[in-house]
Amino acid sequence: MLNQGSSLRPFQLRILFPHLLTLPKTDSRRSRAPKAITQSKAIDLELYTYFALLLRDFIHPWYKLLTTDEDLNAEIIEILTLIVQKLEKRLCEEVDWTELILLDLPKLLSIHYYDFRQAKRRLYMDHGSGSSSLVDLFHGMQPHFALQPVENREKEYLAALVESLLKILLQPKDYKSECVRHLVREILSNLVLSNIIEVLADPYTIHMIICKLLGSYETTLDELEASARFQETYFSALTNGQSPPKLKEGLKNTQFMSSNDVKTAAAAAAAAAAVAKKEQEAESLTKQMQRLQEERRKKEGKLGEDILEEELPQQGPQEPRKRFSFAYITLQVLLAPFRTFWMYIMATMTQSQEHYHRVNQHKKRTRQMRLVEPIMEFVFIACQVEERPILQWAWQMMAMFFWPLVRVFGGGLLIDKFLEQTVLHVLSEDHIVFYLRLGSDLLWPDGVFIQRADPPTPLQREQMRERAERLLTIAIPANLGSILFETKDLNELQNHVHDILEPVQNKQINKHLLYVLVDLILTKVLPELLVNS
Repeated sequence: MLNQGSSLRPFQLRILFPHLLTLPKTDSRRSRAPKAITQSKAIDLELYTYFALLLRDFIHPWYKLLTTDEDLNAEIIEILTLIVQKLEKRLCEEVDWTELILLDLPKLLSIHYYDFRQAKRRLYMDHGSGSSSLVDLFHGMQPHFALQPVENREKEYLAALVESLLKILLQPKDYKSECVRHLVREILSNLVLSNIIEVLADPYTIHMIICKLLGSYETTLDELEASARFQETYFSALTNGQSPPKLKEGLKNTQFMSSNDVKTAAAAAAAAAAVAKKEQEAESLTKQMQRLQEERRKKEGKLGEDILEEELPQQGPQEPRKRFSFAYITLQVLLAPFRTFWMYIMATMTQSQEHYHRVNQHKKRTRQMRLVEPIMEFVFIACQVEERPILQWAWQMMAMFFWPLVRVFGGGLLIDKFLEQTVLHVLSEDHIVFYLRLGSDLLWPDGVFIQRADPPTPLQREQMRERAERLLTIAIPANLGSILFETKDLNELQNHVHDILEPVQNKQINKHLLYVLVDLILTKVLPELLVNS
């Protein structure tokens, strides 16, 4: 993690505080840390990167044509800082993240998976569906105001949502100013939320996130692919420089290709074959992906020739984030009662009512029961356990006889505490810094806003999907995979992983999930929205 005393990077100084660059390098004001946004300087450093990128790409292009005055920069930074600080207070003190992550989110995903598969079944029925596409049928099962078939309805929804947020988060004098309110609203709705939704709803982005999160398995996957543990697909045969079979046979044998993508796949395959013939040396799938990414970076670099190299946001040296450790989480569970007891003693001895109230409130917020059940329900639906009768029978027997005994003898309480500590682990400071960096990498790859870069080709999308599926396949423990899917063969396991990821392979349907998730989070963070509505 970054040093707590780290100052702003040159890129951030140039965009956010250009007046500091006029000072001598020996001046202490130049190296002094800026105003704190949150309680963590490492998180502040990432937030200032977001502020600088927003100003550089969406404010400076038109504002610098009008004037060289820097007052607008300071005003926008001050407003964004105020919004983040108010959100931080609510996120840290009022939101029960245990309930949100372990109870609400699995239930939401279960509904999404169930409705998607129901819509897919009904799509091929001769009666009743009344829809010509899977998206329309799914929208009928999960209607959302933002995705109604009305022009600009999505923009209207985001604008109304941000307007309600600003009414709560802005200072009254700023909210009453139409100029300030409209400017901040357009930045947050059209530039921030809209682009975040567009990027996260793209299956290519989802696959990329999976690959980044499971990067520690890359070496293992390369070894398995080199040893032919994973069979070659039509696309991987092309990218490895091999002669593909006849087009018809290739399309029939192509794994994981839907009928709607056959034409696109054929065109991408033909283009890839022409490139593969020109290659003198065969490349592995991993090397091919790296080469395609390098070509994309070069194209993006040409678009940003007018941007000085030192203006690009450079990531400082960073230590790897804490890996999930079963032993570490278990130790935290065992030490939690002693830690709470010690805090009560200190609160009593120091007669700190505020400290006692904070401890009591935290205990009250996190006192949730049966945290594992929504997760198991989602696993049941996602893994399609109902399609395997023997496994379904064993699952029901455990739910009726074994699991109640575990809870009676205290095992359920230990599991709940373990899950609570896991939530605290994934929301720790170094993980939040990692999430912020991941977001900036997705929205501004190589310092260039994603909407200005070339979209990934069908071949790149197919390769990223296959890579993500294989990483997930080897990330699943062998014993768990053999129990859930009744096989140990890696290719069959990859087929099952493909089925699990199928409900998130449609961008428009993914938007349904994201908008419902945004609504859920905002009702937890800002319950005033429900009262006002």
